[in-house]
Amino acid sequence: MATQPLIINNWNDAIADSPHVGIGLIKNAEISAFPGAIRTGRQPSTVFTTATSTTFTAVAATDVCTGAAFTGDANTTGVAVVLTTTGTLPAGLSLATTYFVIRVVQNDGTFKLATSIANAEAGTAIDITGTGSGTHTIATRDPGTINHYVRDSRTGTIFCIDSNGRVWYQNSGSGTNRLLLGNTLTNVAGKGLAISSFSSTTATYLFAFRNASVDVVDVFGTTQLEAPSWSNSWLALNSGAGSGNSHHAINAQDNIIYFCDDRYVGMIKEASGSTFDPATGSTYTGTTNNALDLPVREIANWLEEIGANLLIAGNTFDKVYPWDRISDSFSLPLPVPENVIDKLKNIGNIVYILAGTVGNIYQTQGTYVRHFKKIPEYISNNAGTILSNPVTWGGIAQKDGGLLFGVGTQTSGNSGVYLLYPDGRLIMDNMPSTGSARATALYARNDLYSIGYASGGDDFNSVARYAAFETVIHSQLYRVATKTEKATYSNLEMIIAKPVAGHVRIKYRTDITATFGDFPAGAVSFTTDTSNFSYEQDIGLIDVENVQVQVEMDGNVELMEIRLIP
Repeated sequence: MATQPLIINNWNDAIADSPHVGIGLIKNAEISAFPGAIRTGRQPSTVFTTATSTTFTAVAATDVCTGAAFTGDANTTGVAVVLTTTGTLPAGLSLATTYFVIRVVQNDGTFKLATSIANAEAGTAIDITGTGSGTHTIATRDPGTINHYVRDSRTGTIFCIDSNGRVWYQNSGSGTNRLLLGNTLTNVAGKGLAISSFSSTTATYLFAFRNASVDVVDVFGTTQLEAPSWSNSWLALNSGAGSGNSHHAINAQDNIIYFCDDRYVGMIKEASGSTFDPATGSTYTGTTNNALDLPVREIANWLEEIGANLLIAGNTFDKVYPWDRISDSFSLPLPVPENVIDKLKNIGNIVYILAGTVGNIYQTQGTYVRHFKKIPEYISNNAGTILSNPVTWGGIAQKDGGLLFGVGTQTSGNSGVYLLYPDGRLIMDNMPSTGSARATALYARNDLYSIGYASGGDDFNSVARYAAFETVIHSQLYRVATKTEKATYSNLEMIIAKPVAGHVRIKYRTDITATFGDFPAGAVSFTTDTSNFSYEQDIGLIDVENVQVQVEMDGNVELMEIRLIP
């Protein structure tokens, strides 16, 4: 029989390598905001219009259409749509054409259509001269898998590119992504995006990489965003049209854009004494798709800087290739004991390496590679069977000096965004608003970051906290007794850091293969308020050898301690 309380308060230790030695899981929570407590995480909000397809009718005399279910959103004007019909579309409209919505009256389903965002914002509608025949359908242009983010540091506009090659943008402070119309959408995989003004004070160039070529557009101001003028097929690449190879690109500290291109590293460099203009060849020199050759059959997968060197992650031979950006060849490669090197990220002059398919993370300072962390197998694959690929890597970024990265796992509910602290502590920081899914792209400047995933993207740009008990913590599996002298706990006490509104639900199990359930005395569920720091309930837990608790929270709760009292 237990004679001492079981006190659980080691949240800051983060996820352990095994639930037998420490915390089993921390999901959608913060452990550093209030040291000594664990806090409900920030809730994401989608930055894309909810995918919608609905029938509509048109009135030729007014150009007003009726039927769009998404006109209740204040950001409806400017949403990209496409039309289909069982007969003939209203005269003035065409199939397989992207149009932009003009909301007429909020919530009543009325709208007009424009040929560009600029026209939509100005209220310049398409002249509809007939109602057509059959049943007409309007559907939102929806994103594929978001693969890359870049940010215009001058305006704060964030751009992303999806697996269909479509480029989207979100102005600073706005809540919805808009389609940057006009680039070529054939032979695309959305595997590269870069942005730079070079030395210009009146232009900012966005480079969208297709499989075998690069499209470029000036995105300096609102006019260029709402009515973009692309230079498509501006630069030919080495990769084949159907390759789907990575074209990860970076705007490096030397103001040169470097990009992956098959077994080569390419560069886009402004000519000395000139101002870059994609239409004038004399304004750029050294623009080439083979500035650096890697070994035959190697594929350049990702780029990162460390000091004066550029590191290139190889997709075939499991090596990282250092290059001084000047020499004809790379220096001594750094071997990584994994199949496929996926991502690199420099944080504090230490480059983190996401490699392989089992969750291993490595580090290098440019001279050798060492193993740093492995995502615990019970987090990535709790099926009890050996799998060759329990982990699929996603996006990568930096947050608060730690490594932020996307992960897809075999374990249901554990795919999302993970945060690895410099000291090796690991938590699941967040998951997409649609539920557990691999974050395929990340952009972070601080705590409020952007994530992309299959068919959507989110921002963590508000103080809203998770609802519906979506913050989840699994304690250690504690051995509290022996077979001959089992333990009994009569009460459970919960202590929070400050009186706030929220909810906490606590369950238990006695081995790691069982399902968490209610305590014998009944469900333990607390509604916290602005008056109390502690809450207590009978649990009637008797004759146990091991115990593990699951805590589910929402609202503004900052949990400090849970006590099981004999």
